[in-house]
Amino acid sequence: MELKDNMIHVSPHVRLCYTFERSDFFQGPRRLLDYLFLYLDKGRYVLTIEGKEYELLEGEFALIQPGLLFTTQGYGDCVVPNAHLDFFYNPLREQSFVTTPGMTTLTKYAELLQPRLDELGMAQLPPIIVPENAKKLKQTLMQMIDNFKNHDVISMIRVQQLAMELLIQLIGSSDRQSPTSDYYEHRFKARMEAYLSSNLSAPLSIADMAQHIGYSESHFCLIFKQVFGEPPHSYLVGMRVGKAQELLRSTDLHLEVIADYCGFANASHFSKTFKQITSLTPGGYRNSSEGEDGELEALVPVLEL
Repeated sequence: MELKDNMIHVSPHVRLCYTFERSDFFQGPRRLLDYLFLYLDKGRYVLTIEGKEYELLEGEFALIQPGLLFTTQGYGDCVVPNAHLDFFYNPLREQSFVTTPGMTTLTKYAELLQPRLDELGMAQLPPIIVPENAKKLKQTLMQMIDNFKNHDVISMIRVQQLAMELLIQLIGSSDRQSPTSDYYEHRFKARMEAYLSSNLSAPLSIADMAQHIGYSESHFCLIFKQVFGEPPHSYLVGMRVGKAQELLRSTDLHLEVIADYCGFANASHFSKTFKQITSLTPGGYRNSSEGEDGELEALVPVLEL
């Protein structure tokens, strides 16, 4: 591939490569001198880049390019394998470093700033990467991390070789960055399931759900029914009853406590709704559940929350 500037040479260099693990965190604004490539193995991870929010789902990749203002926020227990690296040769690269939150002005370090892929005409890549081969891309990153730990000469040569493979895979993925409708439906479903599961006890409205996903209420209801096969409210009630079934089988909690935990207004509302869906009262379900779990679970799909 011919670059716009023939003085730019592709020569990947990994500066830092490890698995980040932290619970419920926020990292303030900064700009990078290099590239940050990451994979969300566990948790919920939100990137805000130049004022636009991107939610990374488990199993997805992201690339933050140099010079862009961004913040990161994690929810729950986050496990994020990642690599800070240069893709292009700079004779001053040994002076470069990983910036920290608060470093939003890089004028002083302009000579160390990596050019961006889109500026060079190499690839137009959005922050959320849709790879040609997700398994291979993850494997490349994890091998980089494993070799980076060793610090011996052979391992470090292997790290730089893997960085070149990573760049090739990213450029090869650039033609796939207009995801299919199936991809969007998958993301919509995953985001909604995670949101509803973590807010099961809250008095959620259609407006709350639509605002979370960034749609108007009418458009949200239309897409939700297309993806889940039923309206948002009935799906949410099914989730609440499913969770209540789980608690009735596995705990001795009072009905009032279960009702509150599962988002019902009170025990009476809980009992009425539960019977409408399962044809049993909560107490009857609990009394009958021993030895008959398989038969009773068929009444309402029990979702893992």
